[in-house]
Amino acid sequence: MPPTYKKALQPLENNFQIISLKIRPLWEGESPKQLKHWSLFADDLIRGLDSIKAKGITAIGHSLGGVVTLYAAVKRPDLFSRLVLLDPTLLDPFRLRKIRLMHLLGMETRRSLVMGALRRRKNWGSVQEAYLSFKEKPLFKKWPKETIRAYATSITRPSSRGGVELAYPPEWEARIYQTIPTDVWKYVRRLIRPTFVLAGKDSHVFNLKSVEAFRQACPVARVETIPDAGHLLVQERPLEVGRRIVRFLKEGIRADLS
Repeated sequence: MPPTYKKALQPLENNFQIISLKIRPLWEGESPKQLKHWSLFADDLIRGLDSIKAKGITAIGHSLGGVVTLYAAVKRPDLFSRLVLLDPTLLDPFRLRKIRLMHLLGMETRRSLVMGALRRRKNWGSVQEAYLSFKEKPLFKKWPKETIRAYATSITRPSSRGGVELAYPPEWEARIYQTIPTDVWKYVRRLIRPTFVLAGKDSHVFNLKSVEAFRQACPVARVETIPDAGHLLVQERPLEVGRRIVRFLKEGIRADLS
């Protein structure tokens, strides 16, 4: 959720205008059944940027957002000047080949993630109750308390039954797991804009095999890791993430001026 990225993006606020577009699962009345491929989200991003007449922007995407940014940049490179991909959901090629084979055989993949999403708690008596619930979960153990509170505030909305409910439907989360694309690496090879990839060294998503695969597929990209950080590095190490993004952008601006 955008508020959980605020601390990492604060170093950019003095020199850049920051725009965040709402992803389709947060739109009213949208069904997850329409999702067949994550490129749907890339098309949404392109339409959103066209609607505000954006050109030559620096795009920053984390996790799913990193893959969406990748697809959009290959489809419409004119919209972008630089890309920052933060632990994008680019599983290593071996894992994706296995998933592709299972799909061809009609076998279900990522079942534990799908079922975990569908079982996710949806309602709390208040935002404070949601915050206290999140704070005790292992997933959030490295997050600053202020970031957990921002997450609890932004991931919930008032419920017609009283209290608050999840604003991001679990059915959408499950559908995203079910439709993880297996064609992502061919898009990496087609990148033409300066790209910075920052991963958590302990990430189970963009793991060290993914790091090496990205370096081979796109040798001109800068790929770095942050020690003692996982897939949620932006929330776990926001100051370090922000510092590295600023460094990448400043070096690019200096290169443009030289």
